[in-house]
Amino acid sequence: MIRALILGYGFLGKALAKRLLNRPVEELKIVGLANSKGYLYKRDGLQLEKIKEPLEDNEGFEKGRATELLTKEYIDLLIELTPTNISTGEPGITHIRTALKEEIDVVTANKGPVLLALKELKRIADEKNVIFKYEGTVGGGIPIFSLVNKCLQGDDIISIRGILNGTTNYILTRMHFEGLTFELALREAIMLGIAERNPTLDVEGIDTAVKILILANSIMNLNKNLSDVKIVGVTKVTPEAISAAKDNGMTIKLIGSIEDGELSVEPRLIRLNHPLCVHGTLNAINIKSNVLKTLTLIGEGAGESTVASLLNDIYDVIKERHSKIKF
Repeated sequence: MIRALILGYGFLGKALAKRLLNRPVEELKIVGLANSKGYLYKRDGLQLEKIKEPLEDNEGFEKGRATELLTKEYIDLLIELTPTNISTGEPGITHIRTALKEEIDVVTANKGPVLLALKELKRIADEKNVIFKYEGTVGGGIPIFSLVNKCLQGDDIISIRGILNGTTNYILTRMHFEGLTFELALREAIMLGIAERNPTLDVEGIDTAVKILILANSIMNLNKNLSDVKIVGVTKVTPEAISAAKDNGMTIKLIGSIEDGELSVEPRLIRLNHPLCVHGTLNAINIKSNVLKTLTLIGEGAGESTVASLLNDIYDVIKERHSKIKF
């Protein structure tokens, strides 16, 4: 039985716990839940159906940091879901680094540590012979890393392009189909909960740049930094520009790309019948390779869809652990 701690009991942590309650994973036992105020821990496993909201209202809740649980004595798997910080990667980097050094497997959807410390964290995982997976960091539920690592092992990836931010895609979609200004479309996105109250990282293209960097460094081994990415957001896109594109059977989308070793994020013209041209909050990732040639993946890029990626990584950890034991 694998004992797991969900560290970061916010929207995504709660969604994962709910899924595990409704459909338990064989061989997995959630022994800990932690938020910024403290944690619940039970060695024999928590009864998820009895967990109250907020977490600190539960009997046995301990105030303080859950880092004291990051030892083999308490858990076998850390599911790290604390908020992303792209400046420092903390507290996620410390959580993941500590767990890996303690020979604990890690699954995360936290972009910060993967953006800033991927090489180091993979090195520690290799040295300690543990598993480090991060499918949920890019594309929500789109299984981009699993596909490349499992299904394209004998192929060489030439380029990757994608629409990787649902907020900006929603805004540009509304501008295209309804003729809204950027300001009106953004206001609507905020009211609907699609955009954050402070949407700067999204509309300035930084969120997409982070995801492109993770793809570049993980899949194409490019060892790039955020300063290496040419970034142009969508704040200057006008209804007139969208209308002109529309007249020519095209639209404007925020595209992140990795081509010839160069990384960019910028609004680009794209034909309406192109596979990459998806609307609303959808994400799409186009891969070009030597053998397969081209493949486009489309799906929900955030929210509860990310739970699918987390579950896939969790199942992989269980399978790999079993295979190592048998070996």
